[in-house]
Amino acid sequence: MRENRFALGYMPHRLWGSIFQAQVLEKEPGRDFYSPGEYIQNDSNTSAYQRLSPMQREVLRLMDEYSDRNLHRIFSKLKTVKQFQDKVDRATINEHIRPYIEKQLYAILEIARDMRIPVFVKEKSSRNIFPEDFLRLERVPAAPVFSFRYQEQLSYALFLIHGDQQLIIKDNPVEIVSNSPASIILGNTLYFISEIDGKKLKPFMSKDRIEIPPQFEGKYFSSFVRNSLRDYHALTEGFEVRTSIPSLKAELSLEIGISGKAVWILTLHYNNYSIARESPIKRFVDYLEEAEGHAFEKYERDVDWEEQLVDALNEVGLRSRDDRNFYLNHTFNKDDENGIYSDINFINEYGSSLKNAGIDIQQRLSKEYYLEKIDLNIDSREEADWFDIYGMVRLGDMEIPFISLKGHILDGNREYSLPDNRIVILPEEWFARYRSMFEFGKSSGEHIRIQKQHFSLVDDSVRGFHTDTLEKLEALNSVETLPEVELPEGLNATLRTYQVEGFQWLCFLQKYGFGACLADDMGLGKTLQTIAVLLRSKELSRMADSASTDQGPVQEGGQFSLFGSAQKKLTSLIVVPASLIHNWSKECRRFAPGLKVLIHVGNQRNRELTSFPYYDLVISTYHTVRQDSAKLSDFRFHYIVLDESQMIKNPSSKLYNAIVTLQSDHKVVLTGTPIENSLTDLWSQINFVNPGLLGTLGFFKRSFVQPIEKKGNEEREEKLKDLINPFILRRTKDEVARELPPVFEQVRYVNMAESQLRLYEEEKSQVRNALLENLEDEGLERSSIMVLQALTRLRQIANHPDLLEDFNGEESGKFTEVYRDIESVISEGHKVLIFSSFVKHLELFRTRLEQDGKEYAYLTGSRNQGQREEAVKDFQTRKSCSLFLISLKAGGVGLNLTAADYVFILDPWWNPAAEMQALSRAHRIGQENRVFVYRFISNDSIEEKIQRLQERKRELAETFVTSNNPLKSLSENELLELFS
Repeated sequence: MRENRFALGYMPHRLWGSIFQAQVLEKEPGRDFYSPGEYIQNDSNTSAYQRLSPMQREVLRLMDEYSDRNLHRIFSKLKTVKQFQDKVDRATINEHIRPYIEKQLYAILEIARDMRIPVFVKEKSSRNIFPEDFLRLERVPAAPVFSFRYQEQLSYALFLIHGDQQLIIKDNPVEIVSNSPASIILGNTLYFISEIDGKKLKPFMSKDRIEIPPQFEGKYFSSFVRNSLRDYHALTEGFEVRTSIPSLKAELSLEIGISGKAVWILTLHYNNYSIARESPIKRFVDYLEEAEGHAFEKYERDVDWEEQLVDALNEVGLRSRDDRNFYLNHTFNKDDENGIYSDINFINEYGSSLKNAGIDIQQRLSKEYYLEKIDLNIDSREEADWFDIYGMVRLGDMEIPFISLKGHILDGNREYSLPDNRIVILPEEWFARYRSMFEFGKSSGEHIRIQKQHFSLVDDSVRGFHTDTLEKLEALNSVETLPEVELPEGLNATLRTYQVEGFQWLCFLQKYGFGACLADDMGLGKTLQTIAVLLRSKELSRMADSASTDQGPVQEGGQFSLFGSAQKKLTSLIVVPASLIHNWSKECRRFAPGLKVLIHVGNQRNRELTSFPYYDLVISTYHTVRQDSAKLSDFRFHYIVLDESQMIKNPSSKLYNAIVTLQSDHKVVLTGTPIENSLTDLWSQINFVNPGLLGTLGFFKRSFVQPIEKKGNEEREEKLKDLINPFILRRTKDEVARELPPVFEQVRYVNMAESQLRLYEEEKSQVRNALLENLEDEGLERSSIMVLQALTRLRQIANHPDLLEDFNGEESGKFTEVYRDIESVISEGHKVLIFSSFVKHLELFRTRLEQDGKEYAYLTGSRNQGQREEAVKDFQTRKSCSLFLISLKAGGVGLNLTAADYVFILDPWWNPAAEMQALSRAHRIGQENRVFVYRFISNDSIEEKIQRLQERKRELAETFVTSNNPLKSLSENELLELFS
C-alpha cells in the first residue's frame, strides 16, 4: 500500500534564498525512497488542506507569510508582484526581506521539531528523496562559548557546544537557516543555537581564531569583550575577571502609562545599572582599565531578591504580567478616570509595608502627591440629646481637624492641598462613610453635633464607639430583639406575635422620643397596634398621677384660652380619611373601651375644642384638621397619629403645611403605601414624625431622590435605608400572616372589538402626529399635559369607547370578556370586587347588571359615609349581593370586604399601589378563602405597553417604594414608542 507523508522541503528561491515548502511525499511498497507529490498551499478549499492537522495548517499559514504575493504587499508599493520582483535590490532583500522570512522559518522549524514533521533538503540533480536527504532536528539547543586569550595581543574564538560535544563548523558544510534566532544545518542535522546571532558564526567557518590589532584592543576590551562576558559563557586567559557583590536597590514609580491609566513601574538597580525585571541580562560586567593591565568585574543578578520584591508587591494587591508594569485591580470612575486617586490611596495605606521590603516609592506625575500614611482618629461624646463627634487627620508630622475637610467631603472633592503644595487624596471610603455625618450634623468649633435620631451615622462613622444609649438604639434595627413591654390591661384583644413586636417597637420609640412610621401591609392590624400603645399611655399616666384633678379652661391675659395650662388627660389626635372615622371609633370601642373618644367633625365641632383635655382620643379627618389647624396648633397633644398618611405626601400642599403646625409629644404615621410615586412622598411623612431626619426637602431631593430615582445610586440608597430603617416598620402578609390563604394573580389579555380597534388606531395616529409636532415646538417637559391627555384618551378607547363623550353604543372587547367572566364566577357562588379608575366604566357595568336583574353594591367618591357603610354591609352580609362595583379612589382605604374571593381590576395603569390597596380589601386578616385577582389588559394597546414599561422602569428598592410612576423618567424616544 502506498505511503503518503506531509513533509517540508528546504529549497532555494531565485530571490529570497532557501525557504520551506510543504509537499506530499509518496512511497511505493518495496522502495526505500520517496517520490515528490503535490505541493500543498494555504487554501482551505482544497481537499489536501482539509486532511491536515491544526499544526500542519499553522505551518502553511506561516509559509503563506513569505509568499511572493504577501511579500509584495508588505515591502512594496508597486502594482504587481512581477514589478516588485524585477525592481527589488539586494540590500532590501538582505536587510529587510530575508530577516522577515527567517522569523517564519524558525517558527516553522519549532513546529516541525515538536510535531515530528519530516524536513528534507532536496538536491537539484535528484528527482527523488532518499533517507539521507532528511534532516534530524535536535531538540536541545547548541550553546555558544567564547574563548578570549590575551598574550601579546588579543584574540578570540567562538565554539558551539551541544551536550558534551563541540560542533566543528570550520571547513565543514554549514548552512545558516536563520540568524536571529539562529539555526544551522550541519551535515544532516539541524541545530537551534541559543542566545547568539548566526552572523557571528560566519568568520569561524574558515578560521580558528580572530586576532585583534593592538591599536583596537582597548576598544574591543571595553565593548565586545565586556558584552560577551555579560551575555555568554566565556573562557578567559591573560586578564583578570573578578566576581563581586553589587549594591541592590528597588524603585517603584507611579506614572501614567501609554494607555492613559496609572501604572507602577518596578526598576531594579545593581550598582549603577538600572534594568527592568523582564530584562534578558543575566549579569553585569564593568571594564577596569588598571595599571597592571586589562581587568573586569562581574556580578550576577540576584534572582531570589527579585522574586521577593515581586512577592511583596503581589501581597499588597499589585498584579503584573511582565513583572515590570504593576497595576491595581480596580474599576475606574468619572472622578478618577486614570486610577491615580486609587493608586495614591493604595500607597498611603501600603507604602510603609513596601518600604520595609526595601522598595523605594517615587512618583513621576504632573502634580506632586502626598504618599505617606493617612491616619484619621475619630472619637465621640454622648450628650443628653445629641452626640459630639471629634476627628483629627494625621499626615506625618502635620495634624488637620477633620471638620476642615467638610467642604471637600460634601463637594466630592478628593484633592486637599497642603501648605507645601503637595496634594493629599482623601480616601474614597471617607466620602461614603462620613458624607451623611457632615450633611446632617452641625459644625460646632472643631466637632460635629449629631442628633440622636441620626444615631446610625454615629455607628457608621465612629467604629468601636459604644454607649448604653447607642447600644439600645441599635436594637431598632432588629425588632425581634427589642425589650419586652407588657400589654395594657384594658386591651380586649389577643395580638399576634408580629403585632406584639410592633407594639413593643412603638413603645421603644416613644421612650426615646422618636416618631414612627408603621407601614405594614394593609390588613395586618396597624390600627390595633396603635390603639394598644395609646391605651398603655393612658394606663401609665393614671398610675403615675392618680390624684390629678380636672381643670376647665382658664382666663389668660384677658383672653379666654381654649385649653388650660393643665390637662387632665394625655389627649391624642387621630387624623384619618373621612371614610375611616367610624372604623376607628368602632375599633376603639371594641378593643379599648376604656379610652374616651371624641369625634371631631361637623358644624358643631368648634364647641368641642375646649373639651379636648377631657378625652383620651380625638378623631378627626384630614379636611377638618386642615380647616381647624390654626386653633388646633394651640393644643399640645400626647400623640398625633395620621392614618393613611400618604395623604400628606405632597410637601407643598396646604394639608401638609397645616399638619406640621400641630404640636405633640409623639407622632406616628400609619400607611400601607408610604410611597406612591416618588421618594418625596416618604420625605413628607418622615419629616412629620421626625423633623430633620432626612434634612430639608431641597437637600433630600439633591442627595437622595435624584441619585436614586434617576441614576440608581446604590450607595445613596443604602444610606437612606440606614437613616429610615430604625423608624419604619414594614411587614408583608407573606412574612407574618402565613395563615392567610394564597393570592392567585393573573393578567388577562383581551382583544379589542374590530370597530374598537379601528377607532383606537385612528386616534393613535392623530395623537402621534400632534405629539411629534408639539415635542418639536415645545420640548418634552412642556408637552407633559398633552401627553397625559393623549394617554388617557387612548386608554379610555382601549377599555370602552363609550367612556368618551364622542362615542355612544360602541363595542368593547374587554367589556364583553369581563362580563362573561362575571357571569361565570357568580354562577359558581363566588363574590367579586370590580375596581375601575373611571366611574363611567363602572356605570356601564351597572347599567348592564340592572338590565340583567343582577344584585350589586356600588361605591364611588360621591357616596356619603352612611351610604358607604350600607354598601359594605349589603355586600358582606347578603348572599344575593355577589358584585361590588368600586372606584379605585373611593375604595382604597377603610373597607373590609373579606366576603369577596375574586378581584377584577378593569383598567390597570401605572400605579400598583392603588391596585394593592384594592386587592387588600379582600386579602386581609379574616379572609378564609383563596383570593383570585385578574387584571384585564387590552392587547396591542397603550395599557399593554405601560404594563411592560412598568416592569422595566421600576428601579427603586422595595424598602422604599410600593410603586412609582414609570412615565416620570421617560425619554422622548420611549414616549413616542408608547404611541407607535
